[in-house]
Amino acid sequence: MNKRAFITAHKAQYGVSTLCRLVRLSRSWFYGHHASQAARDDRRERRSARDKALLERISHFFKASKHRYGSKRIHRDLRADGERVSERR
Repeated sequence: MNKRAFITAHKAQYGVSTLCRLVRLSRSWFYGHHASQAARDDRRERRSARDKALLERISHFFKASKHRYGSKRIHRDLRADGERVSERR
C-alpha cells in the first residue's frame, strides 16, 4: 500500500496531520499532489499536441529544402513563418 492510499484509508479515524507525520509526508503534498496530477497531465497533453503540429511543420520545411536543411536553417524558416520555438526544441 502506498503512502497516499494509507492516509486516505485511515483519515476518518485519525487526523491527516498525524498520519502525514507518521509516514513522513508533508500535509501540503497530500492535499496538493492529487490536484496537481490533473494539471501535469493537461500540460503533457498540450505539449504533445504542440509537438505533433510542430513536427508536421518541420517535416514540411525539410521536404521543401530537398532534405538538405539542418536545424539552424529549419529554425530560421520556422521563425520567419511566425513560429516561436527554440532551435533545440
